[in-house]
Amino acid sequence: METIEGVVTDSFEEVPDVRIVRIKPARWLEFKPGQYFLILIPGGESVKPYSVSSPPLNREYLEFCVKRVGGGRASNFMFHTGKGDRLTMRGPMGRFVLQDKIENDIIFAATGTGISAIKPMIQAVFERGTGEQIWLFFGVRTERDIIYRKEFDAIASKNRNFHFIPCLSRPSGSWSGERGYVQGAIKKLVEDARNKDVYICGLAAMVEQMKVIAEQLGFSKDRIHFEKYV
Repeated sequence: METIEGVVTDSFEEVPDVRIVRIKPARWLEFKPGQYFLILIPGGESVKPYSVSSPPLNREYLEFCVKRVGGGRASNFMFHTGKGDRLTMRGPMGRFVLQDKIENDIIFAATGTGISAIKPMIQAVFERGTGEQIWLFFGVRTERDIIYRKEFDAIASKNRNFHFIPCLSRPSGSWSGERGYVQGAIKKLVEDARNKDVYICGLAAMVEQMKVIAEQLGFSKDRIHFEKYV
């Protein structure tokens, strides 16, 4: 883990209450898809972990996906950063990373900003190239809350083996996709867990439920990879 300075190169709203912050580090630090950096919050020694949502091959900036939390000191600080602001980071850190070799079908399951760790994994899979089947089950409340929708739709349009399945817990009447939670959609749509890996990222309750469901579906424990967001 290293401490390094960075400069904000861009900051914009992705969906309501979620902001994308891009930071150019003073020097490049190698990281693996799924890892995170600690951002030093001014006014004290507190730090906040944020997963890198850009893929390692993109060396222009490190991208972070920030959910604004009412009363949250770190998220409100990050939400109000602007171009030219300087930040201090520590990292990279984390063991929730994409495996070096893609030898099996993969199911990714994420909710909310848990997609931050998953997005670079999916991008890395298709940058390397694979013929395996790749699914992304992504749970949010409404259609307008689907973070990185354009990016995932673009990957799906270029790769017939990528299946993007947004799951809405509060869909509009016109929504024709999956309704309910990621857990239910996976139980309904995943029939054969043999020789498949599953990567899970989101709030602790969802992750714990998904771990149980994954074992019930037949995933072996060594193929269940997860990260809990707090």
